[in-house]
Parts: sequence; structure tokens; C-alpha cells
Amino acid sequence: MGRRTELALVDALYEGIDDGGAALLVEGAPGVGKTALVDELERRARARGMGVLRTAGTLAESTVPYAGLHLLLHPLRDRFAELPRPQREALDVAFGAREGSPPTLFLVGLATLTLLSDAAKDRPLLVVAEDLHWLDPISRSALQMAARRLASDPVLVVMTTRGGDHALASDGVRHLHLGPLPFIDANAVLDARPDAPRGATRRALLELADGNPLALVELTASDVGLTEAGLVPLPDRLELAFAGRFADLPEPARLAVLAVALDTDAAADDATRVAARALGRAVGPGWLDAALDAGLLRRDEGSVPFRHPLVRSAVTSASTTAERTAVLRALLDVRGESPERTVWWRAELAGGPDAALADELDVLADRSLAAGDATQAVRALRRSATLTADPGVRAVRLVRAAEAAAGSGATDVAVALLDRVETDTADPAVRARVAWLRELLPVAASALARGDLGPALRAIDDLGRAGETDRALDALLRLASIAWDHSTEAESGRPLVDAARLLDLDADDPRALFLAAVTEPVARGDEIVARIRALPDVDDADAQRDWQLGYALNKCGEIEPSAAYLQRAVDGLRRSGDVALLPHALLGLSWIDYLRGRFAEARAQVEDCAAIAVDVDDPGLLAAARAVLAWFDALDGSPPDLDAIAGGSALGAQRLAARELRATLTLADGMAALVSGRPRDAERAFLRVADPDDAAHTLVWRVVSLPDLVDAAVLSGHRREASSHVEEVARLAPTWHAPVLDAALRFARLALVEDAGLETAARALDRDPLAMPFFQARARLLVGRRLRRTHRPDEARRHLHLALEAFTAFPAPRWAERCLDELRATGERLPDAAPSGRHVLTPQELRVCVLAVEGLRNREIAERLFLSPRTVGAHLYAAFTKLGITSRDQLAGALRRE
Repeated sequence: MGRRTELALVDALYEGIDDGGAALLVEGAPGVGKTALVDELERRARARGMGVLRTAGTLAESTVPYAGLHLLLHPLRDRFAELPRPQREALDVAFGAREGSPPTLFLVGLATLTLLSDAAKDRPLLVVAEDLHWLDPISRSALQMAARRLASDPVLVVMTTRGGDHALASDGVRHLHLGPLPFIDANAVLDARPDAPRGATRRALLELADGNPLALVELTASDVGLTEAGLVPLPDRLELAFAGRFADLPEPARLAVLAVALDTDAAADDATRVAARALGRAVGPGWLDAALDAGLLRRDEGSVPFRHPLVRSAVTSASTTAERTAVLRALLDVRGESPERTVWWRAELAGGPDAALADELDVLADRSLAAGDATQAVRALRRSATLTADPGVRAVRLVRAAEAAAGSGATDVAVALLDRVETDTADPAVRARVAWLRELLPVAASALARGDLGPALRAIDDLGRAGETDRALDALLRLASIAWDHSTEAESGRPLVDAARLLDLDADDPRALFLAAVTEPVARGDEIVARIRALPDVDDADAQRDWQLGYALNKCGEIEPSAAYLQRAVDGLRRSGDVALLPHALLGLSWIDYLRGRFAEARAQVEDCAAIAVDVDDPGLLAAARAVLAWFDALDGSPPDLDAIAGGSALGAQRLAARELRATLTLADGMAALVSGRPRDAERAFLRVADPDDAAHTLVWRVVSLPDLVDAAVLSGHRREASSHVEEVARLAPTWHAPVLDAALRFARLALVEDAGLETAARALDRDPLAMPFFQARARLLVGRRLRRTHRPDEARRHLHLALEAFTAFPAPRWAERCLDELRATGERLPDAAPSGRHVLTPQELRVCVLAVEGLRNREIAERLFLSPRTVGAHLYAAFTKLGITSRDQLAGALRRE
């Protein structure tokens, strides 16, 4: 009743499901009718011949890893064997079918995505996940990841929650708020009751229920006087009503119902025996009838579940301490055959320190972390700490709990735990761990979030001095990896130098080379590159090593060697599902692809990073990815929108203050102005990056943006000023022989060459192209423009056509338009040519096509790109249509021609 609008929305999604799926998050208060709505959606789906998969979170299994996912995917178990091996093994380990290391979240999520996509090949699919707030975190995250990536598959994912799930109600997931029933429909619900109230009682119930269907069905005349409507939130009113009914039960019935609340697996007979043990006398089966008549329980096959989750909460909160103690002791006697089952009962009964029980909970935390269940680990470690008498051991357990909470995204819990640790111990190693974790937490109050590396570096130094060398090294590597989008310092590497030297790594250790490149990329660039080139080849794939060496080469201004390492790193990190390092590897590879003139591929890498940031709910990382995307938008003349990039997040806004991101956005402003014909505005922006006193300055960015500054300055009539900037940058050349520096200087000098030397400079472009294709194409454009203006149209056209070909291939449409304008100015008549296939393909379509040309099948491409196989097929179909081909065999030729 009263859900016509909501049902019409879903019916529309059903109608278009063959053209693509959707994900819908239904949010509403307890009792508002979420289950009734999805029951009706399931009925309609089955009537349409759709398949249905369903799972639900429960309080009892909210800390059981993979519980919700196992229930959802169990009907598809016959398809597990068809999964790619890494995905199949991940699910086998997750579901206990084989031994192995805990699978990463992304592998489990990718396996879920593949299974749902494959199942939808037979017929469209409805996937229902109820009570996300009680779904175990791993199942919830895996389903969230899959739901965002099923847009091309005939799958409708419907999830329900009580609210506050901001991460899910975002990119790729629609949001539907389920509010109270309208007055007319609320009256209809009351009319449908066998004891339909009348008169003043009816009016009071309508006011008290406030349109909540559960309240309309459950509340009675005796409940009306329990609370005053409007003064107490509706869920609390319902809880009070259920608590009142529980309190009115006879003592045997209360104890039996409490046993069901404390032991979710208890059947009616189990509850009878527990109540009897707690009372010390026999209890008959009549307690169940009393609980059923009170509307607290309902009959089910072999079990006695509560009528609604609110009932369990009401029962546990309304029970007395004496009742809980008696029932817990009775549960241990009657149902205590398994230590794993009873550990929480024993922990609740423990009245003081208990070393053995604390150790048992510590072991449980280790097992939970190994299984990827940080929530259970935090709970176990917190209780273990409470039962620990030794302050030092207690502090270690609390800091471990804080680390686990931070890893699961429970920032508030982590902060509270760290506060407890600091008052509990003076141990230097523990306090250093606390200080480091405080800096890492995604909170706006941390110094690191404000761009100050100092406290984090002091914590790392304290770890090293306390003998925690491995932990200090891991922390330093982590800090070095994220310094680029955090630090507001001009040379963020300098503060890291001393910390790196204290760790005394071998000079040829990839970690040492990585740290050296982050800290001193220009001063030691030649040395670092030489050491990396001298390293022996390694047969075993090591994504961490590849990332460290690739990023080191990247920072030192190398291009092709860095690309090889970073591509291997990205591939390896995708296979392993390492989402902590993968976003940074993607951004590094994106930069290198930009330098190589692979703009579509570069943009796609950043879009992947942004998608992962959404998956892991990291607004700072998302803002950094959006800032890089703004640079690519600027190539086509779109200036950056800072509010959109920050996304309304305080952390996102703070992240944009990082010096490298300031430089990125400042250069984006300049590039947008340059391609839009505003060279003076562009010059002002580029000068900020060149100015050591400006907050947007970094040395490497000054080098990379030198061609932009010179281009804008020459167009603005400031050749002399441009020449002085070239001379300053050229002072780096004797000791830093990076291809990036060479390309920047050669372009800048060509832009400033006198007309008499133009022909010689032009021949040099033919003989020895610049290392950066974008600069090479712009140099051709510059030469062509100047040759045209000196009345040499034939020579000008040759350079302009070569530039046009390159800009079209990147693609860089606005730069291609500038070439076309220059060609027309030479008198050349240009036909209305069809756009390049590479240009009309989206970045994702192009990436899928490139992998298909390499010989990968759809399922392998899907695994590589975190997509469903059907989505890969949809991208290929769209690409074939745009390229005018009909088969995979024609793809390589079509891309080559374009």
C-alpha cells in the first residue's frame, strides 16, 4: 500500500533491463516497509521470468566474514569452476573450500561481478541485499564494487539500509528514500487489521505510528500511553512497545526469549533447556505460545526468529543484569560445546582481568584479520584489552585495534582507541605507532592532511629509535608514496632524506632507489637511473618492486623504462587486488602515458583511480584523481572547477592544497587559457609554477611546464623574459640528463630561435624527434606557423600535417583545430574529414580494443580492467561500430589506420 511511485520506478528499470542494468539503494527507517517493497519487487521480477538472488544482513552474522556473500552466491556455485583461476581461488578460500592466504577485497568483488554477469546471460537478474547495515563488511564492499560495474549487464541490484550509507549512495548507485505512508494509506493499513481500531484509539495510533507500516501493524491500544508521539523517535517508540510486551511475559518466557536473543542459532527446544537451567526448574513449551501471542517471535522451520530486528534490540535492552547473567551461564552449560561459540558469552560474564580469555580473544583477532574481517578483529582486541591487567600488553592490543579500525574505514573508532592508548602507556614504540597512525587517518585535523609531513616523520624516527626498524621502513615508504598529493612544501622530498639515511638500506635496494628518487630526483637522478639500469633481471613477478623502480624512474624524468616497470606493476597489482598501492601506480602510469602521447590511455588510468577511490570511500584520493582529470580537460580548453574536484569534502578541499596538486591545477588553468587563445592569462598561470616563492611551484613541474610558459610568453610578446627562464632551467642540464628535461629545453629553444635558424631547427625535428610526442607535435605546429608567416607555405604544410596527425592520434582536439586553422591560412582547402577512430572511441573503449589486439579474451580483459565480461563486450561492439568493422581480426588494422 502507498508505494506506487517507488514501484513505478522499478518497473521502468525492469522495462529497460535488456539495455543495461542499474543499482538502487533503498533507505528508510526501521519498519518503514523496505522488506515488503523488495518482496513485491521479487514477485514482479519472477513474473517477468527474471532470475532472483537474495541475501540479507543479520546482527548475528554481521561479524562473520563472507556470510552475506555466501548466501547470495550459493545458488551460483556450479559456475565457480568457470571463473578465471585467481577469482575462483579467492572465492574457494573465502568460503572455506580450500586453504590459502586471505583473498583481497577486489578479487572477491571481481569474482562476484563475473558470476553475476555470467548468470545474467541466461536471463535478466534481480539481486537483493537487505539490511546492508548488518551485512558483514567484506560482503558489503564486494557487492558495492560489483553493483557499480554492472551497468552494461541486465542486472538490477537492490540494496536496503536504515540510512547513513553515503558511500553507496554515490557514483553508479541510485538513491531511493522510503518515507512514511501517506495518511490515506496508513488508514488502509489499520483497516486491514483484524482488530481495526476506531475513534480516539485510532487517532492516537495514527499519530503514534506516524505512517510507519510496522508501527501501524504492531502497536495496540495498550501501547498508546507508553510514549508521547513526537517527543521520542519512532524506532524508540516501537522498541519501548516491544520492551513492554517482553516485560509483561512470565519469567520462564522472558528467560527463553532472552536466550533466543543472545544465541541466534538457538531453536525452541534449546531455549527451553536454557531457561530451565537458568531457573533451576523445569520449563514447559508454553513459553513459546506466550511469546508468539505477544508478537515478539514468529514460527519458522526449526527456528523461532524475532518478528523484527527491533524486537531483539528491545529484549536485550529491557532485560536485567541478573537475567542476562543467568541466561549466559545457562548457555555455557547447555550450548557451550564449542569454545568459538562461547568466547563472547564468557567475555561478557568476565568481571575482571582474565589473561587466558584475553589471549583467546587476541588469537580470534588474528584469525579475523587473516580472514579480512577487521570489524570482528577490532571487537575482539578491544575486549581483550579490557581483560588485560598488564598496561603494556593492554596498550599494544588497543593500538592493534586502532590499526584494524583504521584499515576498515572506522576512523572515529580508531581515534577513540588511540586516545585510550596514550593515557595507558609511556612505551616509546607504542606511542610512536599511535603518532604515525594519527597522521595516516583521513581526518582534517591531522598535520599530514594539512600538508605538514613533520609529525609523521617524527613518528617514523621514533619507531626507528625504538627498534621498530621494519615498521619504520614500511611507514617511510608509505609516506613517500603519498607525499606528492599531501605535502605543501616546495621540495617535499627534502624532509624525507635524513629519515631514509637512518634506515641504512643497500644503495641498490629498490626501496632505497625509490626513496632516493622521491627525495632527490634531480640531484641524484643520473645516479638512480644508472643503478636501476645495472640491476639484474628478475624472473619472478614482483609488483611492489616494479612499482618502486617504475616510480623512481618516473620521478627522475625517464619515460620508456618507467612505462615498462609501471605497466607490469599495474598488471600485478590488479591481479592481486592490492587497492592500497594500485591507485598510486595508476596515477604514475597515467603521467608516463601522457608523456608518451597516449592521452586516452592516460585519462583512463586516472578514471580507474577515481573509481577505486569511490570503492574505498577515500575523498582525498578522489579529489587528487579529479585534479589530474582536470588537466586532461584543460587540454581541450576546460578550466578546472575546484568545488567539483573537492566534491564537497573537507578532506578533498585540503588535499587540493598539496603543492603538486596546486601545480597541476594551476597548469590546467594555464593550458585551458592557452588553447582558448588567451596567452597572457596562460603566461600568468605558468609563471606561478616557475616562481620558487609561489605555493604552486615545484622544480620538476617547472621543467615540464617550460614549453608551455615559453609558448605563452612568445605569443604575448615576452621573448626576453621567456629566454631568461630557459637559461635558468638549462643550468640543470650538466648534472641531470633526463629525457623530460631534454625535450623541454629543445622545445623552448626552438620556440625562441631566430628566423635564420628556423630551417635548421626544423630539420632537427625530423632527424631527432623530441622524447615527448606532445612537445614534438607542438614544435611542428610552431614551426609550421612561423614558416607560413615567412611565406614558405609548402614547408609549413608538411610540418602542420604531421602535427595534425599527432594531435588527432593523442587525441587533443583543440590542438588539432589550431593545426587546421594554420593549414587553411596557408591556402590549403581541407575536406570535411571524418574524425579519427581513436578520437571517437572513449578511453575505456580504446583500452579494451588495445587489450583485444594483444590477444586477450573478453574474460581476461574484464579481469584486467575490473569490469564485467558483458561490459567488455559492449565496449567492443561500440568500438566496432565507430571503426566500421565487424570482427576482432579487423581491429588491429583499423586502429593502425587511424
